[in-house]
Amino acid sequence: MNKSLNRAYLPSFSPEMQIFELAEAAPSVLSIFSRLDIRLPFGDISVEQMCKREGYTTELFLALCSIHASENFQPCTERLTVEMLPEVIDYLRASHRYYAEKMLPHTSAHLQEILECCDNLSRSMLRRFYDDYMAYIVDHFRAEEEHLFSIIDNATVRRADLTLLDLPHDDIDDRSNDIASLIFKSLPEEAPTKLRIVTLEHIYALRDDLRRHNNVERYILKPLVDKYLTTSI
Repeated sequence: MNKSLNRAYLPSFSPEMQIFELAEAAPSVLSIFSRLDIRLPFGDISVEQMCKREGYTTELFLALCSIHASENFQPCTERLTVEMLPEVIDYLRASHRYYAEKMLPHTSAHLQEILECCDNLSRSMLRRFYDDYMAYIVDHFRAEEEHLFSIIDNATVRRADLTLLDLPHDDIDDRSNDIASLIFKSLPEEAPTKLRIVTLEHIYALRDDLRRHNNVERYILKPLVDKYLTTSI
């Protein structure tokens, strides 16, 4: 993290760049538009103009884009303020809906195509693994919604279960890799390679997106909560 830049986003991003330039430089940021239900078309407007139009803080929006553009990016939080907390919570909630309503079912649909080519034992094993995986993720989201986000909403942060921000997310990675391993190694030859590859692409995309979701919580939400607690003493 380069504190000398004194910015919360990648040096290659700027408020003045056009939205098209941002998406062209980092296509992974397109999912942010979907989560936040940001309206098209953009024409030649800048990031700053779009944020003003949609009611988002430019600095925070670019920080979110930077985390999605680079898995290893850690924003300098000096320019992020506690007033951004509601926006961060709104984004994380929108991400939960994005996973629950789009990414998880979409991956499940591709998985189902493979299962139809499998014997009963392989079908049962893989279905159980994925259903357990989905339930684990949804339970994690529910815990955050009930014991963290809703309490921050009510400005009673001291009562929030802040340990949720410190929980390791390695288990989600492990479960993703277990499912991928089954598809790679254990399914019968009757399961077409083309279907396997498509499903694996979606599983790894989901895993990587969840990593970035965790980074938003770790590198933006947690520092802002800490700032809130410090300034409210």
